[in-house]
Amino acid sequence: MDGKVNGRRLFACGALVGALLLGGCGSGGGGGGAAPLPVPPPTAALTCTTAGSAFSAIADATVAAGRAAGAIVAGCNGALSNVRWTQTAGPAVALIAASTQAISFTPPSAGTYTFRVDFSDASGTAQSATVTTTVTAAAAGVTSYSDQAVRAGGKASLRAWPALAAGETQSWTQVDGPAVTLDTSGDPNRVLFTAPQVDADTGLRFRVTRTKAGGAIETDDVLVLVENHAQAPASDAYVFNGDHVSRVYPYRAAGPYAAALVRCAYDAQLQWSGAGKNLCALGTLPFLHRDSGGNLPTIEQVMNRLLVSHDWMGQAFEQFLQQNDTTGDIRRLLNGVTAIVIGAHVRPSFYYALTGAIYLDADNFWLTPEQRDVIDETPDFRSDFDRELGYGGLWRYTLANQSIFVAFPASSRVSRDVPYLKSETAWLMFHELGHASDFMPPGARGGLNNNLSAWDNIQPRFSGSALVSDQLTGQSPLLSNEMRALAQVKFLDGPPDATDPQRDQRPYSGIPYATLRAYTPQQVAGFFAPDRATDEYNYSTTREDLAMTFEEFMMFRNLGARRDVAITDKITAISTGNSIIVRWGQRGRVGEAAIRTRARFAVQNLAPWIDPTEVDNLPAPLAMRAGESWNANLSLPAPPPVAREAAAPSAAERLHDAELLRRALRRAGGGPALPGR
Repeated sequence: MDGKVNGRRLFACGALVGALLLGGCGSGGGGGGAAPLPVPPPTAALTCTTAGSAFSAIADATVAAGRAAGAIVAGCNGALSNVRWTQTAGPAVALIAASTQAISFTPPSAGTYTFRVDFSDASGTAQSATVTTTVTAAAAGVTSYSDQAVRAGGKASLRAWPALAAGETQSWTQVDGPAVTLDTSGDPNRVLFTAPQVDADTGLRFRVTRTKAGGAIETDDVLVLVENHAQAPASDAYVFNGDHVSRVYPYRAAGPYAAALVRCAYDAQLQWSGAGKNLCALGTLPFLHRDSGGNLPTIEQVMNRLLVSHDWMGQAFEQFLQQNDTTGDIRRLLNGVTAIVIGAHVRPSFYYALTGAIYLDADNFWLTPEQRDVIDETPDFRSDFDRELGYGGLWRYTLANQSIFVAFPASSRVSRDVPYLKSETAWLMFHELGHASDFMPPGARGGLNNNLSAWDNIQPRFSGSALVSDQLTGQSPLLSNEMRALAQVKFLDGPPDATDPQRDQRPYSGIPYATLRAYTPQQVAGFFAPDRATDEYNYSTTREDLAMTFEEFMMFRNLGARRDVAITDKITAISTGNSIIVRWGQRGRVGEAAIRTRARFAVQNLAPWIDPTEVDNLPAPLAMRAGESWNANLSLPAPPPVAREAAAPSAAERLHDAELLRRALRRAGGGPALPGR
């Protein structure tokens, strides 16, 4: 029986091969002022309930128009591949995740919506299934975004819409599937969890329950499919040991490298050392340089190297290159990579010399709220490493005294356009591609051994301290050991374990943690300002020092944008741009004489097609006004504002500031901690 009684689904989920498979699992809404429905313990199986089944497909049985709905297909005796969903009946809807094992859609009107999913089962046999959802008349209520698929052990997030209003409360519960721990801290409209380990693809069902100010109760359910996938063993011989590998596929299915991209660039079983070493030779997946001859690659040549977790990411990336890479700098820098990976579960972005590829957070590329829905919101693992330090560090890019970044709070269902992606994404591309050219600079790409992997060609340079970053450090090292120690806390190791009785004495670059924790913003500014770094992040590694310096110059060359960097008072959960006080800051620090010399060296080695006099002509930095707020320092130079009592920020202003502060605390880099990073 399929249907819904008083908001609760009744369903039968079968998995007989070739059968018509219906179910009542996924997103839908309860409503009205009835008491909350009892929540069963999360043990009921949603998928693979029939012994011997090769697969199982289920969908929402009934939902209201305008509310999110979904469907999933699970592999019961092995992994599914070549998944493709198509709509076969009902008013047309957009399928943002049509190449994944879970789709989410928002039906615009009442009717019967039918979807066919085609795929290959674990034996390689072509299979298909059909699921149907009955959509009733529109009804307002809380909706949870979005039904999705995640591999076992992966991070995932769900979000309720609309955002909570004054007087409303909300709770999240798990209804079906192996139990997980739900984390609702940080944002009441969002829940985070880690997908459990499973023996077969397994469906989970979650419910959001919202109590309105007048006492009415609304509920909605959402499906998550956990894919059974073996991650890398706990051995340093594996390329992705300790780093979750999510599902991606070649954006150009018929491209010349389609068969090699996943196994060469993003396979959990890749080994870079030991008896099982299986890195791909450059003869199988070469640097893009080989296809372009070292010249400006075509967009088609770039797209042949792209792996994505969702089709829209490839479309957005292609549009980004077509409309925003006006100088060709990004495509020229892409000559130094073997592949580009854009994924909903990649965070933070990183370059990896063991594969020669870059891995990009899809949050930089979404254009619509539906696209954003599929991106995991789990924070960067480094996001609270500085929680006990006594100062803050912020950055932004500005143009004509305005930040080039726009706040797009996750609680707002707004869209972005392709031109804006230049502001959103160019800095990240220049940063990660700076890493790529550090490990394999343009001048070294002509004499590579195609019988060896990217890493085996890079390794002699790495071991011989001959990378561009090594040379920069040798010629012009950063000097502040205090900043190096603080960066070790903020970006690499985090604070000592709270249970360690000797935690205050734990040394970071030889400085006890207690000393670092006691530094004031003014002291940190005194360490940073006289040195040669463009940002605190430069001190994390010599590789980041080079990439940060290169990134700032390239943003000025390509966008005319100048980078603000500031040491501020401690940033707290209630801080806003109007309340955070700058103790020291500069705009366009890369124009400092000592730093400009370092930038010239970086550009000559990483982007030799650029006239180095462009670096020489960088404008001198502008000083921020110490004692004024981060927001007040947006306009430079300018006379100090007239002193006045600041009004308390509205909820909307806090939301706007929170989004911009999130960006101002975000850094590129991260990723696996193995040689070649």
